[in-house]
Amino acid sequence: MNISCSAEKRVLEIPPKGQAIIGGFWSPENGLNSLPTVLQWKDGKVHSLEPLRITENIDAECYDWKSYYLQPGWLDAHVHLALDSLDFYQCLKNWENPNLIYKNIQAYLQTYLNLGIVAIRDGGDQPGFAWFARNRLYEGSWLGPRVISVHEAVNRKGMYGRFLGRGFDGISDWQTNIINFYTQGIDQLKVIVSGLIRFDNFRVVGPTQWTVEELQRIVLTAHQRGILVMAHASGEEGISVAIDAGVDSIEHGYYMTSEHLNKMKNQGIAWIPTVSPIGNILKYPTNRYSAKEIDTLKRILETQLAVIYEAYQKNVRIGIGTDAGAYLVPHGESLYDEMDWLIQAGIPRLEVYSMATRENARILGQNDLGRLTIHTPMNLLQLTAKYYV
Repeated sequence: MNISCSAEKRVLEIPPKGQAIIGGFWSPENGLNSLPTVLQWKDGKVHSLEPLRITENIDAECYDWKSYYLQPGWLDAHVHLALDSLDFYQCLKNWENPNLIYKNIQAYLQTYLNLGIVAIRDGGDQPGFAWFARNRLYEGSWLGPRVISVHEAVNRKGMYGRFLGRGFDGISDWQTNIINFYTQGIDQLKVIVSGLIRFDNFRVVGPTQWTVEELQRIVLTAHQRGILVMAHASGEEGISVAIDAGVDSIEHGYYMTSEHLNKMKNQGIAWIPTVSPIGNILKYPTNRYSAKEIDTLKRILETQLAVIYEAYQKNVRIGIGTDAGAYLVPHGESLYDEMDWLIQAGIPRLEVYSMATRENARILGQNDLGRLTIHTPMNLLQLTAKYYV
C-alpha cells in the first residue's frame, strides 16, 4: 500500500502495519496539533495517534516522519482529465489517438497522488476517456486518486458543451434517451446551464440552455436515482435557473450576486468558483491575450474574489475545484493555485484546507474522504511539509 507525501512530491510505499513519529497533524474535525506524535496503523488504517513521550520505547522499524504533518488528502472537485491545459483545439485533435490520451491521463493521475490529491471529480468528456480511467482505477489496473466521474455532460445540441457530451435537441430528446444515458454509467450528473464567459466583454455570458422547468425535470431524474447534480452556470440568468431547479452545486458561477448567495445558503447548494482559469492567465502571463482581454480578466478576477469572500462570510458552502485541463490550469499543481486564490480572497488558510478536504468530500458524495480519524485508510491521507500547515 502507499501514502502520498506531498512534502516531497512523491508516493511512499508502506506496509499494511507500521509505526511512525510525525511532527504533528491536522484535520478539519480536530484542528492543528503541532506536537510530535506517534502514529500507528494496522490493516492499512490509522490505529492510534498518541503524543510522543521522551521515555517511550520506539519500534526499531519506526518511520522517521518528524519533518512532516499528517492530514487528509486533498480533493479537487472539478477537473477534466481528457484536456491537457496547453492547447484546447490541439488536444481535441489528439482525441483521435486514444492511446496518447490514456498515456497522458496516467501521468496526470500520478501527479495528483504525488501532490497529496487522493480524489478528483471529473467534469466529463464526450468520448468517455475519464470514465475509462475511472474504471481502470476502480479495478486496480491503474494507479491514481479516486475518480468520481460524470461520464458525459447534458447539454443542448448546437450550444456550448459539444466536447463534453452528445447534446440533446431539447427536453423531449432528453426524456427519450434517459435510460440509455444512465445505463452507460455515471457517478454524478453534470448539466450545462449557460455558455462561457467572454474575456473581451465584462458580464457577457453565453446563452442559457434550459428553462427552470426543463432543468427541474433533468435534476429530478438524477435525484430519483440518488445522484448528485453539478451545474455549469455563470451569469445572473444561468445561475438563477440552476438554483431554482434545485441543483446540488454551481460550477464556476462567474457574476454571482448577493441574492444568489442567499438562495444557495438557504437551499444548501455548494459553489465551486474555479478561480484558476481566470487568475492563472494573470499569474502566469503570456502573449496570448490582448490588452482589452487582460483588463476584462482583471475585472472578472476582482469581482469573483470579492463574491467568494462574501459567500464565506454568509456561510455558503464553498468547494475547491480547479477546472484542471483548462489553459494554464495544469493537473495537480493548479489545486495549490486555487487554494491560494481563495486565501487571497480573504478566507483563512485552514478554512480553505477544510474546503479542500471535508467540504469537497460532501460535494463528491464520498463520506470516507476529507478526514483524519481512527480507521481512516492511510492511502486517503497525506504527509505535508510542517511549514505548509
